[in-house]
Amino acid sequence: MTTDILSFILILSVFLFGAVEIWSSTVIILMVYTLGLAWIIRKEYTRFKPSGAEKLLYATGAAFAVYTIIQVLPLPASLLEFISPNAFDLRSFYSLDGSKDFMYISVHPYKTRLELLRVLAFLTVLFISMQAFKDMDNVTRTLKILVVFGFCLAVFGILQKVTWNGKIYWLRELTFPSSNPFGPFVNRNHFAGFIGMLIPLGLGLLLTARERPKKILFGFLTLIMALSVFFSLSRGGIIGFFLGVALFSILIIRSRAHTRRVWVIGIFLVFLTAYLLYLGIDPIVDRFYNSDVSTNDRLIVWSATLDAFKDFWLMGSGLGTFMDIFPLYSPVGIQAVFVHAHNDYIEFMLEIGAIGIILLVTFISLSIYIMAKSGPGENRGILRIAAISSVFTMMIHSFVDFNLHILSNALLFFAIFGMAIALSTAENPGISNTRVKKRKLISGMKERTPRD
Repeated sequence: MTTDILSFILILSVFLFGAVEIWSSTVIILMVYTLGLAWIIRKEYTRFKPSGAEKLLYATGAAFAVYTIIQVLPLPASLLEFISPNAFDLRSFYSLDGSKDFMYISVHPYKTRLELLRVLAFLTVLFISMQAFKDMDNVTRTLKILVVFGFCLAVFGILQKVTWNGKIYWLRELTFPSSNPFGPFVNRNHFAGFIGMLIPLGLGLLLTARERPKKILFGFLTLIMALSVFFSLSRGGIIGFFLGVALFSILIIRSRAHTRRVWVIGIFLVFLTAYLLYLGIDPIVDRFYNSDVSTNDRLIVWSATLDAFKDFWLMGSGLGTFMDIFPLYSPVGIQAVFVHAHNDYIEFMLEIGAIGIILLVTFISLSIYIMAKSGPGENRGILRIAAISSVFTMMIHSFVDFNLHILSNALLFFAIFGMAIALSTAENPGISNTRVKKRKLISGMKERTPRD
C-alpha cells in the first residue's frame, strides 16, 4: 500500500509539469509528508530491523537536516563573523532593519527554509524506500508501474514534439517561450533525466522476466523510453544513458551468476541503433554542436561558483541561495541570468559548504559500502544492479544540469536510491517476504497435520 501511494505521488509530480511551480510543489510535498506520517503512525518502520550501517545512514541524513536548520537559525553576530566572515559582511552591508545582534548563515533565509522542506521530503521518501523495498513484491510491482508509466510518458513526449503547437499538453502556454519543453517538462533535459533513471529499471525487468512474452514486452517498453531520450536531444541525457547502460552491463558481468544474460543487453542496443539509423541521427549529431548554454559559458559559471565557494567554504551560503550569490561573482562577459549552475555538485558545494559536503560524502560512502557488501543473489541481485545503474545515470547527468533541483526528478532519485539500499540489505535475497510467509504457513500446517 505504501509503495503504491509513493508511485502515485511520483507519477503525479510529473504530470504537474515536474512539480516546479509553487502550487504543484506544495501539493506534492504535502502528500509526501502525509505518507510519511501514515508510515510512522502505522509503525511500518518496525517491520525490518535496520543494520548498523543503515542506522548510520539514518543518523547522517538527520544530521544533514539539522545542519540545514542551523543555516536559518539566528546566531550571534560575533559567532557568524567567526564561522562565515563573508556572510557577516553581506548581512551587515545589506541590513535594512539595523539589527546586527543576530544574523543568519544563509544569505537568503526564506529560500533556505523552502529548501529545508524539500530536504525533509527527500529524506522521507528515502527512508520509506529503504524499508518498504526490502519486500520483493513491492519492488517488482513498483518497477512495473514506473516502467509502464515511463513508456506512456515517452510516447506522449514524442507525439507532442511531432505535433507541437507551442503549448504543453497542447493547452498550457509557455511562461518562457525560449524554453525547450518535452512531454510535461518545461525543459527537455529534465524529461531526459527522469526517463534516464527508468531505463536501467526496464532493463532489470527485462533480464528477470521468465516468460518470453514478458521479455519482449519489457524490452519494447524500455526501447521506446531510450528512443525518447534521443528524441529529446538532451546531450546530458544521452551521455547519461550510455554510461548508465555501460555500468549496468559491467556489474552484470562482474556478478558472474548473471553473465549469460548480457547478450540480451546487446540485442537491446542493436535494436536501438537500428531505430536511430532508420529515423535519422543528424539532429542528434547537430545537437552536440549546438547548445542553449554554451560549453564556454558553463565553464565560466562553474569557475565563478568555485570562486564564491572559497568565500563561503565552511558553512556555505545557504541552500537555495545560488541565484543570490552568483551575480556578485559573475564575470562581465556573462549576459544570461543563471538560476542554477548547470552542475548540481558545484552548486551544492557553494550552498552547503565543507560541513555539508562531509555529511553528503559520509552518506554516499556508507551507501556504497552497503551496496558493495551485498551478494549477487538471483532476481534481487539484478534489480539491485538496475537501481544502482539508475542512480548512477542521474549522478552523471547532474554534472551538466540541475535535475536534482526539479522536484519530480529528485523524488524519483531518492526513491530509487532507497530501493538500491533496500535490495542490498534484505535478509532473504531472491525470495519475497510474502513467499517466505506462505512457506512458513504451509510448513506449520504440515506440522499440525495428524499422522496415521
